[in-house]
Amino acid sequence: MCFLQSCAENKAENKEEIAKRAGAEVYQTNCAVCHSGAISEAPKLASLKLLSKEAIVKTLRTGVMRNQADRLTQEQHEQLASFISSGSETEVANAVISGKCAEENTDTADAVPIIGNWGMGLQNKRFYDSDDLKINAANASELKLSWAFAFPNATRARSQPTIVGNTLYTASQHGTIYALDRKTGCIRWTFQAAEEVRSALVVGTDENGMANRLYFGDFAANVYSLDLKTKKLLWKRKVDEHHMATVTGSLNVFENRLYVPVSSLEIISAFDENYECCTFRGAMVALNADTGEQIWKTHTIPEAAKPTGKTSVGTTKMGPSGAPVWTSPTIDIKRRVLYFGTGENYTRPVSKTSDAIMAMRMDDGNILWTQQMYPDDAWNGACVYPPYGPNCPEYHGPDADFGAPVMLITSGKKDILLAGQKSGEVYALDPDNGGEIIWTDLVGRGAIMGGVHWGMASDGKTLYVPINDQNDYPLHKEKPIQPGVHALNIADGKRLWSTIEENRCGESEEYQCGPGISAAITATPEVLFAGALDGMLKAYDTKTGKELWAYDTDRDYEAVNGAKAYGGTIDSDGPVVVGNQLFITSGYAKFGEQPGNVLLAFEVAE
Repeated sequence: MCFLQSCAENKAENKEEIAKRAGAEVYQTNCAVCHSGAISEAPKLASLKLLSKEAIVKTLRTGVMRNQADRLTQEQHEQLASFISSGSETEVANAVISGKCAEENTDTADAVPIIGNWGMGLQNKRFYDSDDLKINAANASELKLSWAFAFPNATRARSQPTIVGNTLYTASQHGTIYALDRKTGCIRWTFQAAEEVRSALVVGTDENGMANRLYFGDFAANVYSLDLKTKKLLWKRKVDEHHMATVTGSLNVFENRLYVPVSSLEIISAFDENYECCTFRGAMVALNADTGEQIWKTHTIPEAAKPTGKTSVGTTKMGPSGAPVWTSPTIDIKRRVLYFGTGENYTRPVSKTSDAIMAMRMDDGNILWTQQMYPDDAWNGACVYPPYGPNCPEYHGPDADFGAPVMLITSGKKDILLAGQKSGEVYALDPDNGGEIIWTDLVGRGAIMGGVHWGMASDGKTLYVPINDQNDYPLHKEKPIQPGVHALNIADGKRLWSTIEENRCGESEEYQCGPGISAAITATPEVLFAGALDGMLKAYDTKTGKELWAYDTDRDYEAVNGAKAYGGTIDSDGPVVVGNQLFITSGYAKFGEQPGNVLLAFEVAE
């Protein structure tokens, strides 16, 4: 005989243990093949265990795994979450409460944007040279950590901060928008989006140039507009009805129009041999910034996919498909043109718009020209490792996306476009002559993970190119491994200097590790900042490439909001520099990389 309370507790424990055992069976049958390393995109089980049960269930039902988990029952979703999770949803609420600012500052709206988008300007140059800049080659070595902010119950931190006055805006893996005091990291206010927000938040302004709106897209292809004075949602608009559509590239805004890149998760769905692959077509969408109403939408592939045959297991093949847009569009005010890069085709037949730079008229979305760099790249998640799955296209390509935005640069009297590809190649294009290639340089070996992955930087004379070169199957095997940063003369593409990073990872690393620079980089007149896959954040002299400062972000932190805080891989978004401050996120539980959940703030003494 037992007391009622202890009996109830025992029953609850038994029920949880039964759910965990059932979840272990579901995991081994349905999930282990990918999350044990067979799919590079899939986080490892150790990373998944850091999430709460609620977060895992949401991922299965509405998130990135919704297609794969559709064959499972809701009870099996719960069982999987019980088996996988060791995180706590309570930590999220406690962190928001303990991290609140003592007093709310009113400058969240009544200020001019300092960093208002991903590319630090409409031309995506990722170059900061404002009058407030206090960090230079002489004092970069004096940068010190001033605060760390933890995204509770998260395993990756990849929303690049934007800044208005003394307020920093960023977002979490679980869709929470944070407005932080940029000097202390305390929370001014939050907003909850429906899904994960991966890109930078974009700042809109009124007729006086003052910040008044915050725009962003989420993982389910929704676009939001928030009023910065009221902190309320003004509108929410879904920009693509494809069941695997998503918005991971940052929006851009100009003349009361939002330009939205649309990509998809269908590339992952293709790993399932029963999935009819594939039907998604990349797109660029223009929305009215005041109302969210669609002004125009242009697909990167004009025709809809149709059946093209059967796979070896009898599943219908569909095509053409793919050519997603991962990059933030570059805005050419003088020509009233958008420029952006596209990804590979998922299936055959291939299109002329995959792995290409496209020019699109801002006013109506008409395609002006397309410069394709890799013409026969049909690839999806079934092609990662042999033996390839039934959905892998015959003679599949190398997945040579353009993940880094195009830059618009004025060199002398001539405007040129600069583009870096996962193939390891860098191009200079003529915007006035159909994107004709002016020069090209093979900087890295190129591979699925790059090559040039997320973003280069330029001061208008020199192009700074981050190279990853950390993949098992490079496109250019004859070329030596050159992870690090390379400086090119914009006029002719000639190499000015190269700083090659050495491998600092041990042989027994649990996660993928290396000195490759996959994340976007950021330049100032004297200092270039870059973060690496091994968690190292470095400052380089822009004239010589000499290392000025280094900080290992792969460690535990005492967060200002009280949540468990730890760094890991630096990937995707890049450093942000303002005044005497430097900001970076650390942690990236994808591609088998080191999880983490922090936003770090450094500064030099003024």
